[in-house]
Amino acid sequence: MTTTAATTDRTATPIARPALQLEGVSVTYPDGRHADGTPRTTTALAKADLALERGEFAVVLGPSGSGKSTLLSVSAGLVVPDTGRVLIDGVDLAALDEKHRTEVRRDRIGVVFQQPNLLPALTVREQLMVGAHLAGLRGRRLRATGARAEELLERVGMERYASRRPHELSGGQRQRVNIARALFTDPAVLLVDEPTSALDHERSRTIVDLLVAVTRELSVATVMVTHDEEFAEDADRVITLRDGQVQP
Repeated sequence: MTTTAATTDRTATPIARPALQLEGVSVTYPDGRHADGTPRTTTALAKADLALERGEFAVVLGPSGSGKSTLLSVSAGLVVPDTGRVLIDGVDLAALDEKHRTEVRRDRIGVVFQQPNLLPALTVREQLMVGAHLAGLRGRRLRATGARAEELLERVGMERYASRRPHELSGGQRQRVNIARALFTDPAVLLVDEPTSALDHERSRTIVDLLVAVTRELSVATVMVTHDEEFAEDADRVITLRDGQVQP
């Protein structure tokens, strides 16, 4: 982690902190009972540590059942770890109640799902704007979010398709909209779950190149889970999981 040396100057730049930090995170799940009737558990993550700065792109590799999905879930605040801390911009998610954890997840974390799950009745532009409408924004604030939507659609190469609906888009185009939607709130952390699983090699390469570019340009810390080891070449950090443990 990059830090700034302390000085006596009160105007000195504050010490940088990771956008995403996991400290000794362990997660277990119930897994039936032993022969003697006592509860049995499965360890999904075991004392996992991770620190990721803004602008860094990390790839998470590992076989099925190694803990990749759990790593994303605890990083998103969807699962509270049994032990350890998960910090987003220095805020410990486990120390928050569900209401405030939801607010951090909404405002500071973007999630790109394996399947885009776009709303069939909405246009591409409306996919990004729906949150603003549900929040009841009007006037200047709504216009500001509209400008943000246009900016992001241009950034992901979808500005020409803003009026189309999901059934009129290819799989790669839908995933581009998914990425733009995840970036809409200007998150500190972008969590990406197998974004290329339904795409051919060419479109997969385009999507990963886009993720790397927005990570740099928008200064977001990105964690991408994938089974495709080829994409490790694009990463600043490669995290390999096996049996819930981060491999050295």
